[in-house]
Amino acid sequence: EDVVAVGIMVMMESVLALWSITKTGAAFVPVDPTYPVDRVQHMLSDSGARNGLTTSAHRGGLPDTCSWSILGEADFEAAIAAESDEKISVYDRVRPLRAENPAYIIYTSGSTGRPKGVVVTHTGLADLAAEQLDRYGPTSSSRTLAFASPSFDASILELLLAVVAGSTMVITPTDIYGGDELAEFLRRESITHAFVTPAALASVAPAGLDALAVVVVGGEACPPELLDTWGRDRRFFNAYGPTESTVVSNISGVLSPGDPISIGDAISGTTAHILDGRLRPVPGGVAGELYLAGHGIARGYRSNPALTSDRVVADPFAADTPARMYRTGDIVRRNSAGALQFVARNDFQVKVRGFRIEPGEIDTALAAHPSVQFAVTVGHPAANQAAVGQPAAGQDMSLVAYVRPVLGDSVDAAELVSFVGAKLPKHMIPSSIMIIDDIPLTPAGKLDRDRLPEPVFAAREYRAPETEADIAVASVFTEILGVEKVGLDDDFFELGGNSLSATRLAARIGASLDVNFGAREVFEDSTVGGLAVAAAKKVGGQRRIVLGDDPRPARIPLSLAQQRMWFLNRFDPETAAYNLPFMVRLTGKVDARALSQAFGDVVARHETLRTIYPQVDESPQQIILRTEDVFSELQATSVDEAALMPALVELAQGG
Repeated sequence: EDVVAVGIMVMMESVLALWSITKTGAAFVPVDPTYPVDRVQHMLSDSGARNGLTTSAHRGGLPDTCSWSILGEADFEAAIAAESDEKISVYDRVRPLRAENPAYIIYTSGSTGRPKGVVVTHTGLADLAAEQLDRYGPTSSSRTLAFASPSFDASILELLLAVVAGSTMVITPTDIYGGDELAEFLRRESITHAFVTPAALASVAPAGLDALAVVVVGGEACPPELLDTWGRDRRFFNAYGPTESTVVSNISGVLSPGDPISIGDAISGTTAHILDGRLRPVPGGVAGELYLAGHGIARGYRSNPALTSDRVVADPFAADTPARMYRTGDIVRRNSAGALQFVARNDFQVKVRGFRIEPGEIDTALAAHPSVQFAVTVGHPAANQAAVGQPAAGQDMSLVAYVRPVLGDSVDAAELVSFVGAKLPKHMIPSSIMIIDDIPLTPAGKLDRDRLPEPVFAAREYRAPETEADIAVASVFTEILGVEKVGLDDDFFELGGNSLSATRLAARIGASLDVNFGAREVFEDSTVGGLAVAAAKKVGGQRRIVLGDDPRPARIPLSLAQQRMWFLNRFDPETAAYNLPFMVRLTGKVDARALSQAFGDVVARHETLRTIYPQVDESPQQIILRTEDVFSELQATSVDEAALMPALVELAQGG
């Protein structure tokens, strides 16, 4: 029941810290050292952490609320050396350790204006570890990715994914956000299993990542186009779960391009109920609120029994013993295959770049300014996407705050950005702050969100771009954000950009100026002038790699994926493991000639469709055939409806 803080970014030391705390029987609370001091102060005092582990690199940004032990310092190393290196036994712990004790506390955004600490026990961890082993199939030779922030409970998922099979966990450097840098890291480190948020994964091209066999997305809605890109040559899963359900409560089956996006069904040890407003199960296909029950349900919120009783309620479906279930606030429906599909939120909670945000916390920070009388923050599809309101699944998200000044006073939006920046982490700072004179209300006297004005992602005072780099960067801003006039001081994120579009921005800047330009530079200085200076320094240096045809050797070796398929074919020539037959029924008139030409175009474009792998001198090689050698035209056969199925069977059997 004790709590120890871990003030370390994800690195080898943080993993060792989590294990050491767990072995004592205490719970750990991860603290991101980059968060504002006030926020960290609240997390430490609210959690009751009296001791903490950190490093000398992070100690300066952490408050003195608890007693910090600094890894690597002489005094700490000496104290550790004096301890026995025997395994900790039950006799060493000051009180018994049970599965119902807390394992960790994760702080998420809170509607009261303060982050809330979710107390997660050990009871659901074994189920999650076993489910990942069964679903994703890691082994002792796997190399799993550690990419999540320590304050994002996906970091627990990553840790369990590695240790459950004795895999190698490869920790991503903290300056990699996505894009080409993440792709190169995945390629260089031969990552085989990765959990990545959809926004980060969308910034990575799958080409060349032959070792990456399993991809799991979660943290926000997965758009269909992401599945179309990543679901072809590897196993693709969509995971879902609030922090209150021990990271993950639902996992889809393997998804393939064209499949409907689902979150599958509940994992072992968890039960999913879809209920109406009176806690009655809804029929299949009907939308209702998702309630979760089982081993993984958190104890509740630290020091907040009122909120706990509101979200963690009695389970009316428990058979014998009293049980609890968690009210997620997510609207889902069950499809014809029995899998759950996410529909929307039933409250005003927003997810930005995988972070779950309660806008009320931003409202409280804004209202603390002496000149602000009223503030409300809403989620808004990123600039030029849609109107104010709940966003559609998969859309880029921005935060928009509406502020009414104290009567007779005035307030400056830029000043408010600076004010809340000292209280909130960067991902919670609104992209746009709208100053309003009147608060739109419904007839019942509640805020009418539909009547809030369309947000303006305002540019700063205009200074014209001057240099070639200035003009190139401003032009890319215009192209990506749709803003007509962009000046030197305009900020990409203030104009409505986000982390996903930042990777596109970096790529376009690199292409315009023929330089290697990464997403990291966008986060370091996101103004036109700052990016232009950074890009100009690279001109004349290492040039951007231009995609194109490389000279081929006389004997083309097989890629890793091709080697695997070739071996399986030699091992079992009759296997249909990599053959995916399917039938498509079209209605209306079919232009057989146009359809045949389209197939020919596909075969001509994709060399892999006309590549064979003969064995020459005891080893295989690639031979790429000409299009005309493998495809001429489709042969159309007319059959009656009654004879259709026998004809298909005969065709499948090679007739």
